[in-house]
Amino acid sequence: MIFEEPPGDYAWLFDLVATDPVTRHRALDRHQAMVAAASDALHRSNALWLSHYRSRSSQPRLRAAMDQAHADFRWHDRQTIYGPLGAFRDAADGDGVTRALWAPFVVLYLRWEADFPEEWQAPESRMWSPWGTKEALLRRLDRDVIPEGIKPQIAELILAALRRPYRCKDWGYACLVRQLDDPLFLDRVAMLARADDPLVQLDDPLVQLRVQFVLHLVAHPEQRITRTSWRRWLRTA
Repeated sequence: MIFEEPPGDYAWLFDLVATDPVTRHRALDRHQAMVAAASDALHRSNALWLSHYRSRSSQPRLRAAMDQAHADFRWHDRQTIYGPLGAFRDAADGDGVTRALWAPFVVLYLRWEADFPEEWQAPESRMWSPWGTKEALLRRLDRDVIPEGIKPQIAELILAALRRPYRCKDWGYACLVRQLDDPLFLDRVAMLARADDPLVQLDDPLVQLRVQFVLHLVAHPEQRITRTSWRRWLRTA
């Protein structure tokens, strides 16, 4: 279901990336409590469905309990970060208003992984694969135009992904570079190989290669980017 406007107060979710650990862990505890409640409701719904299926008969009370459990799951799930993410992901193609409304939560999710990966991927923080969610969001950003309001943050996330050791699904950031094809951004990409950060010194061949790969993609917009593009390019670099 796509929300036409925020159905609740989601401002607290941004504390998931707060630098103050007390504030951040308060938000993390709240988020994980909602995830646990959603998970319990989903398990209850699935168990009731199985009982209903095995009974092979219409039982109004059983169906009502099943519907209530599913409603509980949906409500709790929507209170977590996955509510806004789902609204963004499921927005109709061309619906820029809805996508712009929920786009800051996409940035939040990606920043959460970038800054606090252990909290982001903790089993208590999720019901589904966090890497699958990350990939789906990056694909959605690639499929449509990145909302203007989050382009600076996406640029920073791309630079962070180039700078750090590779993480699962980071290849999806390469798909977004062409939408940020401006001289200032590309200069910052090229400068990574000359940075003082030990991870991105000039003698770090992997970072150099990642930078070259990104610049190659910008120079060849006709080339389709897939999860195997990096390996194919490496063979010819």
